[in-house]
Amino acid sequence: MKAKLFKIDLVRCLPGCLLFLSLQAFGSVYNLDNIPNPKVIDQHSHVSNPDNIIGTATVRQLNHMLQALEDSTLTEVAVVLVESIGDENIELFATDLFAKWGIGKEKDNNGLLILFVEDQRAIRFETGYGIEGVLPDALASRIQHQSMFPYFKTGNYDEGFVKGIEHVVSVLGEEKFEEAKKEIAWGVVLPIIIAIYLIIILISFVWIASAIKKIKNNDLLPTNISKYKALRNEKKSILLMLNIGIPAIAFVLIILFVENPVFLLFLLGVPVVTFPANLYSKIMMWKIRRQPIPCNTCDGTMRILSEKKEDEYLSVSQQFEEQLHAVDYDVFVCKDCGNEAIFTLDKPSVYAECPSCKTKAFTLHKRTVMVAPTFIHGGTERLTYKCQFCGHEDHKNNNLPRISRGGHIAAGSAAGSIFSGRGGFGSGGGFSGGSFGGGMSGGGGATGRW
Repeated sequence: MKAKLFKIDLVRCLPGCLLFLSLQAFGSVYNLDNIPNPKVIDQHSHVSNPDNIIGTATVRQLNHMLQALEDSTLTEVAVVLVESIGDENIELFATDLFAKWGIGKEKDNNGLLILFVEDQRAIRFETGYGIEGVLPDALASRIQHQSMFPYFKTGNYDEGFVKGIEHVVSVLGEEKFEEAKKEIAWGVVLPIIIAIYLIIILISFVWIASAIKKIKNNDLLPTNISKYKALRNEKKSILLMLNIGIPAIAFVLIILFVENPVFLLFLLGVPVVTFPANLYSKIMMWKIRRQPIPCNTCDGTMRILSEKKEDEYLSVSQQFEEQLHAVDYDVFVCKDCGNEAIFTLDKPSVYAECPSCKTKAFTLHKRTVMVAPTFIHGGTERLTYKCQFCGHEDHKNNNLPRISRGGHIAAGSAAGSIFSGRGGFGSGGGFSGGSFGGGMSGGGGATGRW
């Protein structure tokens, strides 16, 4: 009974055992999607060896030789070693893998794929268009038979690949490729850029003119000064959107869709082409501020006075404010009845209104430390404000923060980490992956079997 049950269990387990043994015998089966791309792991890696067919030291040696070749000639070489690709044809598989990874520079197509399939006892050299002349099919086949197969036949794959790659590097090392320089069709590009500049000029003028018309007809702005201020603010907003908004949008579009960064230089011209509209707006602001106004006493017209004549109508303190460039006064006088009107335009300055004489000439005069701050407690300083016109002074105490040791601690810890080997320059590693250059296979190459 036990023997019968043993036979039944053996029959049931036999398919699984055979599957396990077949997997062990044939190893991993790879397709285009699961072969590791060495460039994804490390930009300076060229060898994909997922089944450890060759040793780590050999992989490192091959990567060093192939990276030196790429640095000197821009030629990209990928080496792939797998146990099996199933029933796939090695030539077709190599062509598809070459295209999928894009080996070689896009404009030069100077790539080479070396595909080694152990269970087929085959190796394929797939060449890009750009190196077919320097590495023809016959030479690729000779490298395989002379430099690689003698070692492959004895199972010494490491030495076979070292000798074969040395031979490949010696051949390709004589062929130097230069980065393809993309010529700019200036005859087409310049008219487009000039047209864009002209459109920006037109938009800026139309926008400014529309703002001027709207502000001049705004009954909620009764005085010239109020209209002047409104137009000044509107002009700043318009020019800000034109000089920053347009270059920002253009910058994103150039980065996304234009490969040559030289076009970024044309963004510097946007503030230049908006300058005429800026100048036009300043002229109109000057006119709006000085245009005659109706007299509120008679039916006459009030006109603005010059800087020299207006001093006759300004007080001494007002004249002093103008000398400090803290305030600008516009004086209008009616030539018929002598009625006068003074309008005030505050300017950005360090001055405030004096609490004593009301003149805009009050400013910080000096700072005096009353209690010096320490590492334990804060300090106190006295701020002295003084009116430049009447001499009135006012004082205000201000708290000073404690002196912080944070800067010293941070510097010490940073120095300690460098000299102790923690972080800083002592650390290594990090992801530096990338991809091949986007080259195409020419369909040529050589396949050999040993």
